[in-house]
Amino acid sequence: MVLPWLLLETARRAVLGSAEAALCGLTSIKGNRHNFYTAISKDVTYKELKNLLNSKNIMLIDVREIWEILEYQKIPESINVPLDEVGEALQMNPRDFKEKYNEVKPSKSDS
Repeated sequence: MVLPWLLLETARRAVLGSAEAALCGLTSIKGNRHNFYTAISKDVTYKELKNLLNSKNIMLIDVREIWEILEYQKIPESINVPLDEVGEALQMNPRDFKEKYNEVKPSKSDS
């Protein structure tokens, strides 16, 4: 049995990057191979996260590994892209992203 606080902490850590982007705005980071977006760190309460998800104004990317999803279950309404794949995944063309992750690729304008 997963303890409620463990599930909440796992969800909080998994969605922090997406929620940060929704709450703080995005900053572009350009590197040699990747151009992706990040935000300043901000903790998100359970209530804030629930409100963000209910508003449908964010796209939630769960960055946990596949084994974590299988063990602790998927966060509803989220897209699972393991953390070490995020930079590459956001550079994929939409068709390849859909094929690999079975989800619509987020656009640069998505929160």
